[in-house]
Amino acid sequence: MNNVKIDSIRKELLVEVSQETAFKVFTEKMDLWWPRTHHIGKSPMTELVLESKPRGRWYSRHEDGSEQDVGYVLTWDPYGLLVLAWQINGNFQFDPGLITEVEVFFIAEAPEVTRIKFEHKNMERLGGGKAVESMDEGWGKILDLYKNQTK
Repeated sequence: MNNVKIDSIRKELLVEVSQETAFKVFTEKMDLWWPRTHHIGKSPMTELVLESKPRGRWYSRHEDGSEQDVGYVLTWDPYGLLVLAWQINGNFQFDPGLITEVEVFFIAEAPEVTRIKFEHKNMERLGGGKAVESMDEGWGKILDLYKNQTK
């Protein structure tokens, strides 16, 4: 395991929808904006599922009928906070013993403007690898897709 401290990935963006809508698009409609190329399953991804409850599963479904876990819900606080356990290691493999946190705050700036504060924490737990090097850019692109879905 890598003992070197790796900075969290932090992103911030504004979406021009209510806090409730911003939260619902992020959680209930994740399958609509998450890129089909971003999964670790053995066959093409057909759906990304986030179960809307504490300890709810976060997983992908695939053309071959398989499911591949990504993690699970740590905190479900509509419409202000979502914290997800990310259990994919630095080599793009699922690790049930690994937890890094994806924390997303939804802050109402105005009735139809919401600030999204995103942080992927405890990156050093990933143990390095190619995933860590590409995750900052990857999360930026994924959050752009989310923002586009809110329009």
